[in-house]
Parts: sequence; structure tokens; C-alpha cells
Amino acid sequence: MPKLTQSQVKGFEEDGFVFPVDALTQDRAAELRDTVLTHLADCHRQGGARAALAFGPKVHLMAEWAHRLVRRPELLEIAESMLGPDILVWGTQIFVKEPGGKTDLAWHQDALTYDLDSEGRLAAFRVWLALTPTSVENGTLRFAAATHRDGIRTHRRTPGLRGMMRGDEAAFDENDFVRHDVVLRPGQCSLHNMLVVHGSGLNRTKDTRVAFAIDYLAPSVRPSGGEDSALLVQGRDAYGHFVLEQPPSDDLGDEAMARCGDAVGMRMARLQAAEAERKKSGALVHG
Repeated sequence: MPKLTQSQVKGFEEDGFVFPVDALTQDRAAELRDTVLTHLADCHRQGGARAALAFGPKVHLMAEWAHRLVRRPELLEIAESMLGPDILVWGTQIFVKEPGGKTDLAWHQDALTYDLDSEGRLAAFRVWLALTPTSVENGTLRFAAATHRDGIRTHRRTPGLRGMMRGDEAAFDENDFVRHDVVLRPGQCSLHNMLVVHGSGLNRTKDTRVAFAIDYLAPSVRPSGGEDSALLVQGRDAYGHFVLEQPPSDDLGDEAMARCGDAVGMRMARLQAAEAERKKSGALVHG
């Protein structure tokens, strides 16, 4: 089982991330890549809420295959290394970077918009699982080491389509930090703290890059400013900070989609309130 070593956990604490971490076989990753692309095609064909929620933020509530993935023993072993035996999943997202894209992802912190309080630096983290090879050439994820130590930075939001595609941009000089490009084979993953500054580049290759992200939390984490939901995937929840989610019974069924829609609506209402507070405090500015 791919339990993290003490050295890997220490590296995560010091740098705000760790990679590569072996999780799945390359054959299993290839199967998942095909499943993900089929899922996206099915959602696009059916339209409506299925198309709107196809990429996330809670794929594990709309598709059985994604629910099975977040519960895979290999991934839970990794999560337990960081969080202990009690584990929640808060979010799941699909990241597809098509060849010839014209937009990168700006340097940013997930913590700006996720607004989760936690006890200790290891209580919430993201798994970014490569389902295809990742490289500098295909616009892989990149981290600025140790940027998680300074709290939430001011971010600037640029108006227009390009600004929306690039996302909020953290105010920092990347030359002051060591940059790490996340080069992975299919089935390997990176883990990162939600405070670490990260982004990604352009896909300059002829192949599509596919990754799947899972947000694992300890039940001690509390959603700030409102109600939110999460799925208990191991152990027990002794805190009750999240409304516990129900897994889907099929792929893209009406009942699963209704539950997924309710959970996403709850999350977005809370995050919109958090965004207003960020603007008021000056942590998020426009221009």
C-alpha cells in the first residue's frame, strides 16, 4: 500500500507539497482516463445540469466510478498518512488541458476561495492524480515552494474571458521562490496544501492532459461562514461540521444529480459569502 514515508510528510510540511507519490498502476490510470473522457462526453450529450457539473466540483456525487475512486484503498492509505483514520472528501474535479490551448492558470492559492478552517497544517489537502503523463511541455501543475507559510496573499481578478480562464492571480514574485514542475507518470499523484501558491502552463504538445483532483479533509476542518457538505469515506465524524453526503447509486441518474446539485448549491452559497468578505478585507481585488 502506498502509505507516505516520514520523509514525504516532512517534505509536505516544509514545502507545502510532495510528489511524485505512487498511487495507481499505469494500466488502471489508463482505464480511468478513458472513463473520465466517456463521462465528459456523456454529460455534454445530455446537457443541462450534467453538462454544467461534469468537471466538478463534486463528481463523486454524480458518478459511481468517481465515488469508487475516492474510496480506493491506495488513496485512502495516502490520506490516512496525512489525516489519521477519519477521512472526509469535500470535492472532486476533472482537469483536462487540450493541446494548443491559449490560456495558462495563474499563480494562486486554493485557500482564497475554499475558506476552510483547520486545526494543523495537514488537516486539508488536495490529491492531483495524473491519468496521462504530465510534463512542462503539456502545462503540468507547478508549485512555489514554502509559500504556504505566509497565509493568504492578496489576489487580483482580471475582468473578461481571459481573466476568467486564468483565474485569480496571487501577488508575489515567483523569482523569490523555488519553482517545482509536477512531472508524473500516469497513476502517480502530487499532494498540496491549500495555502501553497501554484498554477499551470500551456499545453504545447499534441496530446490531451488529464488529471483528477480529490480534496481530502479531517473531520476537524470547519467550513467558514455557512453550511457545507462532505462525504465520509473512512472512520467516523465526531465533529459534525459538515452535512454528510450520500453516494450515488448509478452514473448520472436523476436522484444522484439532484443530490449533487443540492450539495453544490450549498457550497456555492457559502463560497459566495466568503468571496464578499475577501473583497471587503482587500484579499481579493479587481483590475
